[in-house]
Amino acid sequence: MSTRIGLVSDIHGDIDALELAWSHLKAMGVSQVVCAGDLVGYGPFPDRVVAFLMEHEVPSVRGNHDRWALQRGHGVADDFGGGTPNLETLEFLHDLPSDLTLEVEGRVVVVVHGSPRSDMEFVSRPAYTPARLRADLLTLRCQVLVVGHTHTPMWYRDASGLVLNPGSVLSVTGRATTSRTFAVLDVAGLSATFHEVATGQAIDVAAWTDEEEAPTA
Repeated sequence: MSTRIGLVSDIHGDIDALELAWSHLKAMGVSQVVCAGDLVGYGPFPDRVVAFLMEHEVPSVRGNHDRWALQRGHGVADDFGGGTPNLETLEFLHDLPSDLTLEVEGRVVVVVHGSPRSDMEFVSRPAYTPARLRADLLTLRCQVLVVGHTHTPMWYRDASGLVLNPGSVLSVTGRATTSRTFAVLDVAGLSATFHEVATGQAIDVAAWTDEEEAPTA
């Protein structure tokens, strides 16, 4: 059986959403869960989110909100209304890498927050094209690239590999636009499914296509 990896991103201090996504992923039988960053910001419980990820040994990259929390320093209120991280949480955020590389079943999986160049770059249309995705896969020499930041699930696949964004698990209302989703990556199959945090049910996410790049008359 192919290894399946659970993907979450943009948790933003929402411990209830994280725990719910985790329970769905474990019921689905994933071998591990990986986070594409933004553990804090917006939501009220950054410390509980970080404690959960530490307890369950969930690898994560550092997102822009995590970086901003470090720049603000201890005891300074979150500009986006989220809870104020304690010192242990800040130490955890400080030690997070900007990217992760996993080798699974002979395939290389790279995880970043925004893009391979910046935690603030949105991998979204129309500015980001399939040609740029292919270039990133080739430059990184990986078969799977996982991104976050946009709060919107997406995927693109061709002979070069697979690029996907699980969307945001954030479910705290009134804080930010969010998809309230997570994803499951089938490593050997270079495929992914996307799921609602609330129910665990699979949802349809249309693939990015090369035809979208074709010039119109």
